[in-house]
Amino acid sequence: MKNYLKLPAILLVLLSACKDKKETKTGSVEVVSLKTDDQKFLELKDTAQANLHVFLDSLKPHALDSNYRFLVKSDFVEGKDHEHMWSVVYKCADGKFTGIFADSAIYLKNIKMGAPVLINQKDVEDWAMYNYKRNTDMGNFSDKYLRSKQGK
Repeated sequence: MKNYLKLPAILLVLLSACKDKKETKTGSVEVVSLKTDDQKFLELKDTAQANLHVFLDSLKPHALDSNYRFLVKSDFVEGKDHEHMWSVVYKCADGKFTGIFADSAIYLKNIKMGAPVLINQKDVEDWAMYNYKRNTDMGNFSDKYLRSKQGK
């Protein structure tokens, strides 16, 4: 019963920790557009998928530990619009991650920060995990590549 009471509090902490959007000094969000068949991005997705076991092995024992934050990036779709965005996750069962949407959609209107999400493990494009106690992070394979594409 105590864990059920802790979960909403932990989710609020996780959500507030995820408000660090990538913004320029003017406050506008930097959007990076890629072609659907961008080979480098697809290779990075393959890298994330190949190493997903590392993420899962850490998520299982530390999912609700406030010293950790676990995120997955996936494609959210509304009609013809796609946005690849992050969600904080705290559970994986039956091939699906359970969590909350932690990004700010630019084009999509039907998803808001803090909304509950279920993400198929096969749809994970990237993952990141942060250990605040040790000040370490892992994953986030696409970050450097996407930053190199900003402003282009």
